[in-house]
Amino acid sequence: MKPANNGPFYAAGLYVKLAELFRTHGYALAVHGSVGNDFDLIAVPWCDEAGKPEDVVAECLKKFAFEQIPDQTNPKPKPHSRVAYSLHMSFGNCYLDISFTPRTGKWWSEARVIEVRETTL
Repeated sequence: MKPANNGPFYAAGLYVKLAELFRTHGYALAVHGSVGNDFDLIAVPWCDEAGKPEDVVAECLKKFAFEQIPDQTNPKPKPHSRVAYSLHMSFGNCYLDISFTPRTGKWWSEARVIEVRETTL
């Protein structure tokens, strides 16, 4: 077992600024996990025009104090077509584990809305 450290709490202090950055790219940002060894985040596309995950990660690396580690801009594939990036903070012995859910574009049609309304009446 690894010893406890304050790293995730340092990262949690960045949440508001991170959430705003993600919002400018069309994503909602949520915290999940224990916040014990890392700071787990989920980025969910919130509009049809959500940007590319790699662009969001590039801006995070530019605006915040992250170590420049060669492999961190390569996403790791996850279940259900998610991709995850691990961004190592340059302080606090911590990293952000950011999982992006897929951008699928517009999928809900007006016809489907009408169908759902009729079946619930």
